Amino acid sequence: MTTKKRLVRFSRGELLRVFESTADGVHVVDGKQRIIFWNRAAGKVLGFGGEDVLGRYCYDVIAGGDYQGHPFCRRGCPTIEAAKRGRSVKNYDVCSRRADGRPVWLNVSVLAVDDPEGEGRLAVHLFRDVTRRRQAEMLAQQTLEAVSRYQPGEDGAGEAGGPYPAPAPRLTRRELEVLRLLACGSSASVVAQTLGINTTTVRNHIEHILGKLGVHSRLEAVVYAAQHKLV
Repeated sequence: MTTKKRLVRFSRGELLRVFESTADGVHVVDGKQRIIFWNRAAGKVLGFGGEDVLGRYCYDVIAGGDYQGHPFCRRGCPTIEAAKRGRSVKNYDVCSRRADGRPVWLNVSVLAVDDPEGEGRLAVHLFRDVTRRRQAEMLAQQTLEAVSRYQPGEDGAGEAGGPYPAPAPRLTRRELEVLRLLACGSSASVVAQTLGINTTTVRNHIEHILGKLGVHSRLEAVVYAAQHKLV
């Protein structure tokens, strides 16, 4: 005797409620690129409530740009077209803006699911705030570019004397720890959290580091440290 398995069908509403409690921000787009679902986490990340975005085009709300600042989100974007065809889409970063106008970098994953209402496929966007990671990457890139431009002279200083003194100064163990964290792109608050000290103490350490190195910015301090193998 064989037992037939019953196929369980979900309504669109039941399907979308699955994403309500996810830690990631989630917005779901229909075949016309209109937002039909927006969870609470999405509101926390971008500052918009569901009443602000439901029914609007996703590219008007997210308005994401790529690393060069070129518009990424647009009508008929390749990501949406791939999702419509059921193709996998690699996660990607876009620079969006919060409701208050502040920029925020999002890492986005897209999942294509069949629309229970028979309207093709829905594009489920799961996103999280990666602004700190992106800022660290940008600082690292700026540091590498600055190091590549810096050519030490015979006396150990930069070109035309440069802003860097020849002798390597003596930094305390704590100052070296702070400098190494800065070289990783960490902000003052992240340094404080990592080392278990307050941000005021971190800023004082940074001021001492700049003074000892004879530089005027954190970026110059990181460049100096890289050239003199302090980090």
